[in-house]
Amino acid sequence: MSMDFSEFKRRLGAEPRSRDPDLVAARDASPENRALAEEAERFETRLEDAVSVAVPGDLVDTIRAIPKRAGPRRTLWPVALAASFLVAVGAAGVAWQMNRGWDSVEDYVADHYRHDGDRLVAESLQARRGDVHALLAEYGLDATPEMADVVSLVKRCPTPGGTGVHMVLHTESGPLTVIYMPDTAVTDHATMAFDDKAVVLVQLERGSAAIIGQARSPVETYYAIVHDGIVALAGRS
Repeated sequence: MSMDFSEFKRRLGAEPRSRDPDLVAARDASPENRALAEEAERFETRLEDAVSVAVPGDLVDTIRAIPKRAGPRRTLWPVALAASFLVAVGAAGVAWQMNRGWDSVEDYVADHYRHDGDRLVAESLQARRGDVHALLAEYGLDATPEMADVVSLVKRCPTPGGTGVHMVLHTESGPLTVIYMPDTAVTDHATMAFDDKAVVLVQLERGSAAIIGQARSPVETYYAIVHDGIVALAGRS
């Protein structure tokens, strides 16, 4: 039984380089499927290039040479410092790559969603995952109760301006994906479409967002919940 396009996209997003015979056959089933597979491969390559950051050869020796502070609660701090260093370097590599990875926000949104959007929507139907308040707080932001109540899944993700936030909202009209882009300007209320998806762009006081839903769903009606739902953290302006 041949794999339909929706199932092919879902499988490709979950395992873009799988050699499963059914997936390989589906890739060759049509020019549209082959083009989607090529886009997924390009996205994987970009991510690999972004995190392929050279680590100094003497990093471990340098960390070991750092004096430990007295006290049992301080004995692990060089390890934490090393982890923080590697995360910071990796994030810088991602930001550098993402700034050069797409010709437009529209290209980015389509590329990103095709990579793992359907898979994350499917995962969000299983159980709630992630803390939207904690992730947005990293950008000096928070979600209003109205928005936080409908967020089922939230995770970090690459965006044109660096690491952002990928959210799946469960609404009366079905699941919606919202990608928060911290350092990317968009044309407020602009719309676009790709595959079977409709998109509304939202310019926020800090950064921007893309709302992605099924083409047949009233995506634009959720502009306000995102525009008014991602707000400055209390005490931060």
